[in-house]
Amino acid sequence: MKYCIGVDGGGTKTLTYLGDMTGNILDSCVFGPSNYYSSGLENTKDVFESIVNYYCLKHQFDYSDLTFISLGLAGVDREMDKQVIRDVFVELNISCDIMVYNDARTALVGALGKDEGIIVVSGTGSIATGIRDNRLVRAGGWGHILADEGSGYDIGMKTLITIMKSYDGRLSPTLMTEKAIEFLELDGVEDIIGFVHDPNTDKKKIAELSIVAVQAAKEKDALALAILDESVEALLQMANAVIRKLYSAEESAELTYIGGIITNVGYIREKFILEIKKFHPNLTIKKPAQDGAVGALYLGWN
Repeated sequence: MKYCIGVDGGGTKTLTYLGDMTGNILDSCVFGPSNYYSSGLENTKDVFESIVNYYCLKHQFDYSDLTFISLGLAGVDREMDKQVIRDVFVELNISCDIMVYNDARTALVGALGKDEGIIVVSGTGSIATGIRDNRLVRAGGWGHILADEGSGYDIGMKTLITIMKSYDGRLSPTLMTEKAIEFLELDGVEDIIGFVHDPNTDKKKIAELSIVAVQAAKEKDALALAILDESVEALLQMANAVIRKLYSAEESAELTYIGGIITNVGYIREKFILEIKKFHPNLTIKKPAQDGAVGALYLGWN
């Protein structure tokens, strides 16, 4: 029997599935982060080795029984990045086919069940990706320093900046101040400086602060609502940029979405869908059917 593995790897966790070569999913397991830019290449190598060894031991097969490993990985876009990942498997003496994609593409395929359409991702980071006739285009997704507008990180940072401006008197008072202090378990606003510059404060911790803006927005806080509205606008800009590159205004297309922000924050999701339909009335919005690790398997099988 021949096996294959689908991987959806990010900066916080790596979701994997074991499949066979007749299109069946046999098993699944979640491992640690595998974004080598944020976790380091050695850690990423250890995660990949753990994935393969876990399934080999559990299902009693050897490396030689693997037909392919298909990976959708955050931060992997350039050919040199993909080669770095392939080289990791060479070092592990795993010689099956290694297919490496950006995680937005595997997420799109998993969500729509085909290698065509548009996906908007808004989680810790953000990106919009579209595929048509094997042509892939993207907007955003350039990392938290250059982009990631409309993401959890972006909302978290804007929340902190707004709180500091409010504290100065440059902006009006906001419910986010008290909520952030409570959320971070700080003594006062000025302790936010220590939190931001703490070496242990990473993108994920900043992104978690998005809950402060969301909670305040539910209580009609004007500054919090403005932050969420800016996020919607940013996601619309990315989606529109991708759609215009692939489809004319009259053509039909399918769009899906993933990520903790756009999936769980109803205000952002509903306003985004309402506005994107104004720009593209022939657009069909679909909830994701499967995740990116399944999408990676689909790409491998096909």
